[in-house]
Amino acid sequence: MVKGSFSSSHPPLPPISEEDRLSWLRLLRSRRVGIATFYRLLQEYGTAADALRALPEIAREAGEKNYEVTSRGAAEAEIARGHRAQATLIALGEESYPGRLAAIADPPPLLWSVGPLTQTS
Repeated sequence: MVKGSFSSSHPPLPPISEEDRLSWLRLLRSRRVGIATFYRLLQEYGTAADALRALPEIAREAGEKNYEVTSRGAAEAEIARGHRAQATLIALGEESYPGRLAAIADPPPLLWSVGPLTQTS
């Protein structure tokens, strides 16, 4: 794990399965979930899947009506588009995640990369 300046006290571990990766993407793409909120939800709920289950109630308590998280289908479609573009989805904490980017405060949890992945400090 690359150390960085995260908004939470413990940086999240990268997704360990494709299901976890899909949950990360769904959470990050859900309405009103930015990077800082993503990390806060992971810290509070432990996993993206648990945060996704809690999010509609959180939104309701914040006055949002009819809140829906990003659908599994929408996330799968984004992944399929990425694959067609020969892009790689990289999660924070994975070896191929750029070290300098990981070192900023609240680095993007996920990013798409096109082309060869080379690590520079």
